Amino acid sequence: MSERVHVVTGAFGYSGRWIARELLSRGKKVRTLTNAVGRDDPFHGMVEVMPIDFTNHDLLVSSLRGTDVLYNTYWVRYKNSKDGYAHEIAVENTRKLFLAAEEAGVNRIVHFSVAHPHKAPDWSYFRGKVEVEKLLTESSLSYAILRPTVFFGGERDVLINNMAWLIRKFPVFGIFGMGNYLIQPIHIEDVAKVAVEQGESVEDVVMDVAGPEIFTYREYVTLIAKSLGVRRLIIPVPPIVGWAVGKIVGAILRDRVITRAEIKGLMQGLMATDAKPLGEIKFSEWVAINGAALGAKYHNDLKERKYTDPRKSN
Repeated sequence: MSERVHVVTGAFGYSGRWIARELLSRGKKVRTLTNAVGRDDPFHGMVEVMPIDFTNHDLLVSSLRGTDVLYNTYWVRYKNSKDGYAHEIAVENTRKLFLAAEEAGVNRIVHFSVAHPHKAPDWSYFRGKVEVEKLLTESSLSYAILRPTVFFGGERDVLINNMAWLIRKFPVFGIFGMGNYLIQPIHIEDVAKVAVEQGESVEDVVMDVAGPEIFTYREYVTLIAKSLGVRRLIIPVPPIVGWAVGKIVGAILRDRVITRAEIKGLMQGLMATDAKPLGEIKFSEWVAINGAALGAKYHNDLKERKYTDPRKSN
């Protein structure tokens, strides 16, 4: 009997890349389903690559045949309907993925959600996460739903790197409100280990995934600035002003710097949890060691997403 494969959606991206690495380190056969087939292959052929086409049910089923565990990191960060980026579209695409997984006989799904999705029902990002969780828990599939707080670490850590870039470039850094809301970052390597461990389990679970340290957002920004060896004036700004400035900077850089949903989740304290920390790597120690390399260059997430339409890649 042939070895069953572990499938990761988006293994050329951020979290998916680390999950694939962890699986390979454990001797697993790995396949990725991706719409970023134009990106450079970070695995040098060690991961089987297949396009993900949500419009083709038969192809989805075929790409999932023989799968032991499906690690689903697929989602969209922001809304841009003309390019197919919308949370409502992401919900429907994920529904199609789960249906295909059922038909293909996938043993288990490890699905990435977000911390406290129920606490922001008026925002489509969080509302969509709730809807997808419901789709999975009501399916016939074995599942682990992971609710991470906020990631750090790794070569595609766009969030921390670009915060550091802004701190390096400008003498003043604005924080939303007073910055006294909590954030509990978790290293992406720890996240990948938790994901793969849950893939080896059989129990249906929904769990928060957070690191060992909790900071106020002001403390978090201060640690980053200190690691860079710079002194910056950190000032409170109204959230709408911070979003508007981010919008302007994003227009100049041709990127999405911050979204209103991200600001809302941050200020509501959704980036921290009361659950037992599952991460081991401390942000305070990591940033002190890696600060000198952070923010040397801006990482444009939009430009780095070299997506190819699977329907045009034959």
